[in-house]
Amino acid sequence: MSERAKAIITIIVTAAVNVANVCGFAFDVDAWVSVALSIASAITVLWAWWKNQNVTAEAIQAQATLDHLKAERKALEAREEMEDDDE
Repeated sequence: MSERAKAIITIIVTAAVNVANVCGFAFDVDAWVSVALSIASAITVLWAWWKNQNVTAEAIQAQATLDHLKAERKALEAREEMEDDDE
């Protein structure tokens, strides 16, 4: 999570807790900021994990194609390296 996102969450939570405190409720700002940042961090981790998964059939096929192209490129580079060594 970026520092900008952390700052925005901190400002929003602090403002909300201060409004609640003015209305007669007693909340600890630091505790609520920690909870909000923990939840935001968990959501960020889950989103990043989900984003990097091949969920659809098209994504699985695209990953297989990419893996095949990478293997071909690696083999070509190995052959070129062997040819350079032979010279």
